[in-house]
Amino acid sequence: MATGTGKCTFGTRPPVDIHMLNEIIYREVKHFRNYKTYRPNFKGVPLSSKFYAAHDQLESSGEENLKIEGYCQNVGLARNLGPISKYPLPVTTSHEYGWYTKPLYPIDRNDRRFYLPKRESPHTKIEVVILMSNPRQRKA
Repeated sequence: MATGTGKCTFGTRPPVDIHMLNEIIYREVKHFRNYKTYRPNFKGVPLSSKFYAAHDQLESSGEENLKIEGYCQNVGLARNLGPISKYPLPVTTSHEYGWYTKPLYPIDRNDRRFYLPKRESPHTKIEVVILMSNPRQRKA
């Protein structure tokens, strides 16, 4: 607290240096230009094309189309095969999920330590009866 005024001065702002503020604004605005009219540059190559815009479609020769189709087929094959065909072991942590499809220990369905099937409860039996009694849910 300031002595003599009786007011709390916590949170008051220091005086603004107008020269520093003007310098900040000048540096921010230096690289921007505002145009009153927009004229597209049709000769320039766009950074990202729009697939629906007619002027962005590039005409390609037959040889380029064959290369593109071959590339698309190779990408499709690689996606279908998955990472198991490329790597002998999981490379990342996300590969570990689903990598090993066979169980480490063979399941014995008579051993209740490892095989815990879901059992029906009276509540689920009633639900099944209710669902089966609905004629719209019944399969013909």
